[in-house]
Amino acid sequence: MTSARRMVGSLAVTAALVAGTTVLATAQASAQTQRADWDGNIYLYYSASPNSSWSKYYDDVNDFAGHTFAAGGEGHGLRVKNNVNRAWNNDADFAARIYYNEYQNASGNAPYDDFYPGESRQLNDGVRNNNASMSWWWVV
Repeated sequence: MTSARRMVGSLAVTAALVAGTTVLATAQASAQTQRADWDGNIYLYYSASPNSSWSKYYDDVNDFAGHTFAAGGEGHGLRVKNNVNRAWNNDADFAARIYYNEYQNASGNAPYDDFYPGESRQLNDGVRNNNASMSWWWVV
């Protein structure tokens, strides 16, 4: 998925450069400065506490089994699967979807929760502490 996400992003950047040839250099510099803080990850937090441990993800995850919260703090070392309370999407162009089931399965009434670029909040009741996988899609 890494190469696919980057390829779509590269195509988007190329299209923007071609379309924006008349944009002033100062406007381009300003836009780059605004985007400099985006790191392309979603941060998944163990709890709502400011001292919560977290793990970050750049690619799709088919199953959070075997993943643990990496950052120090409350929940450090515990399993990510079925233990995510909140999330922050720090990707400027992609939305992240957190699934109740493994392998991005949202069939039937299986719940999921979408996090759009810049969004930070608790997961909805359907997947809070019941998360098994995640995926990305381009929204910009």
